[in-house]
This record gives sequence, structure tokens and C-alpha cells, in this order.
Amino acid sequence: MIWAFKNALGTVEDLERARSATSGPFVTEVFPALALPSRNAAFHGRQMGPRDNPMRRKTFQLPHWAAVVHCAAEVGESLAVQGIRGWCDTHCSIAKLGKAHQDLLDAVLCALLGLTWMTRARAESIMIGDLVSGYMVAPASPAVRARLSAAAALRGVPVDGRIAAAVSPP
Repeated sequence: MIWAFKNALGTVEDLERARSATSGPFVTEVFPALALPSRNAAFHGRQMGPRDNPMRRKTFQLPHWAAVVHCAAEVGESLAVQGIRGWCDTHCSIAKLGKAHQDLLDAVLCALLGLTWMTRARAESIMIGDLVSGYMVAPASPAVRARLSAAAALRGVPVDGRIAAAVSPP
């Protein structure tokens, strides 16, 4: 269904061309959960992802929510997004968080990731997968890039358009 929707919009799915385009409806798949470990070292590592979904009451942690919102504010400010700090401050102080708040935060993160892809140095982001089988784009610190590249190589998944040879553990 998503493919028909994208076709009806007349979008172009050409990630590299989108980076230099000055107009046109481009679409880029981003993945906030994949980006967060590069933006906050506390979220980097096995099972270290933030527990920021208020709908998962058993695992939700308010400090994690605040850390993700703070991360969004920092990224937005680094990209000169006006009003992002105020939006984030407001969403950090909400007493009862719900699904709509999670959806809003996810949308803000996705927009920031797309803007990062479009405006920052290409080497700061990673593309895992391809346009045929599916892909994800996210900013990637050197440590996160190394970990994702190793995992992709083991599974024959392209990273930045290339499939690397898997390295066997010693």
C-alpha cells in the first residue's frame, strides 16, 4: 500500500540526488531509533536504546523521554531549526504523555533526520540496504557506523551502496 501511495504522490526516491536537489518531491526513509545512539552515547550498545515510548507503560522511563527530546533540541539547533528548543521544552514538561506525544516526537525526529541527510556532510550519515529491497538512512558516529557496517557485512546487506566482505571473529 505504501508503494502505491508514494507513486500517487509522484515522489522520487533517489537519496543522493535529493541531497543536491533544489526542488521536487523526494522521499527518504529515515529511522530515528537507529540515529539516537550516534547522538547520545548513553543509547549506544546492546539493549541500550531509550525506553521513551509512553505507551509501553512497563518499560517507559521519563528520563529517557527527556533525553530523546533534549537530543531533538540539540540536533534541531545545530541545523538552525527555529523554534525547536521551545517545542522540546514544552514536550519535556507534559505531565501525562500519550501516543499523540510519541507520534509528534517521532515526526520531529524524522524531519530532523531528513534535514540532516540533506544538509550535512554525506560522511555523517549511513544508508543501510538499497532502494529495491528497502533501506534506512541515519546519522552515524564512527562507533555506530563500525558496528552497523559489521552487522550488515555478516548479512550481505549493502552499506552506502556497497556490500562489504564479512570478517570472521578471531
